[in-house]
Amino acid sequence: QDKFGMIEPVHSISAGLDYPGVGPEHAHLHEISRAKYEAVTDDECITALKLLCRLEGIIPAIESAHALAYLQKLCPQLKGKKTIVVNVSGRGDKDMDTVMNYKKGTIYG
Repeated sequence: QDKFGMIEPVHSISAGLDYPGVGPEHAHLHEISRAKYEAVTDDECITALKLLCRLEGIIPAIESAHALAYLQKLCPQLKGKKTIVVNVSGRGDKDMDTVMNYKKGTIYG
């Protein structure tokens, strides 16, 4: 949202995340500090997807790769030993055309 509360245009490499995720409930939860909303770029998402593929042999769905990308930002900020659970849902094999086209620079048209 902009400073006037108007919804701004959104884009994501993931069709499942290509919509504005705001509403009264989200706004209230954010305002009372019960929820925190973060964003990652498509490049960060693809980098995280490739990392999980390389390290674990798991192809995450693009939606899950966004969570993994944020995890790469979050972990260096944490103090001490922490356990973090990320639910990697969906199938990344269905997204391979999107990933390949994105890397070729053709995903936008």
